[in-house]
Amino acid sequence: MIKVLKNPLFLIGFLFIIGLLMTSFIYTAMVNSEVRQIQLLYDNNGDLLASSPISPRWGIPFGTDLIGYDMLSKVLIGAKYTLLAAISIAALRMLISIPFGLILGSYLSKFNKYLNSIIDIFHFIPLSLIALYLLSPVLYSSSNGFEYSLTERIVIEVIVLTVLAVPVLALLIGNETNELFKKEFVISSKIMGGSKLHIIRKHIFPLLKARFWIIFGQQITQTLLVMVHLGLFNLYFGGTVITYGDFADPPKSMTNEWSGLIGGTKNYIRSAPWIPLTPIICFTLTILAVTLMIEGYNRVSTGKSLYVIRKKDKKTNTESSRNRVNKSKFKFQRYNQ
Repeated sequence: MIKVLKNPLFLIGFLFIIGLLMTSFIYTAMVNSEVRQIQLLYDNNGDLLASSPISPRWGIPFGTDLIGYDMLSKVLIGAKYTLLAAISIAALRMLISIPFGLILGSYLSKFNKYLNSIIDIFHFIPLSLIALYLLSPVLYSSSNGFEYSLTERIVIEVIVLTVLAVPVLALLIGNETNELFKKEFVISSKIMGGSKLHIIRKHIFPLLKARFWIIFGQQITQTLLVMVHLGLFNLYFGGTVITYGDFADPPKSMTNEWSGLIGGTKNYIRSAPWIPLTPIICFTLTILAVTLMIEGYNRVSTGKSLYVIRKKDKKTNTESSRNRVNKSKFKFQRYNQ
């Protein structure tokens, strides 16, 4: 763990995530979860400078929304819900998928061919659409309010987003486990009398442990993207408050989590672009931070780059291509003689 923390890429991403979470909790406690509201802005002489929505300026770096709520205040309050939800869902996916994947790859490897053909369907069906269909009755408020409490809505959404990803993830781990069982050192362990459980504990799990952490980071990123997709359909984490009537307000998030801020403000992308742009920037920076952590951990654990093409490999490829060209020229000249 100390080596991982010394990696600059991992450290940058880790400090960003931890710093954002701590800032969110501290700020929420300081303001008692109340978003700062500035509807009218005056200068030192008492003259009116602007009215809501106020564009970004000194003291209001991300501007305000249509009714004067500070966007920076909203994203700070909603950061803890967004990040903790993504981390919790990704962790539950891994906790469920790892045991199933190890069992599939070791004890049920004969059925992998059939399971692959069945579960491959999930690769072509967007996860967001299935989640939208299943969560709409739970998260949309009716004219009489919500049918479930806030805690129940959060638990149901976490369960749905977890279960939908388990089949594909468990099969992925199962396939990698099955490939490791074909290695010579595993076959030697079998010949020497090692049981499958012993092989999993002593050989398979230690080899896949680094891979599990990389998959965990990728699942956090995927969960954030699914939350963005659901937000575009006005399906927010914790529930969507919908008002009914002739002068209905736009859909509103109960927790100010970022997908709700995007979904509720996407219609102002032209008239007041800073309103939806603020949560979009937060999502982008968070996904970038998680990606940096994955890259840094992979470089420490394997010594290889996961996303970036190394210069050495690029140079080697260039030299090999030149050699192929030179050989082809030599053959051509020799043929002419």
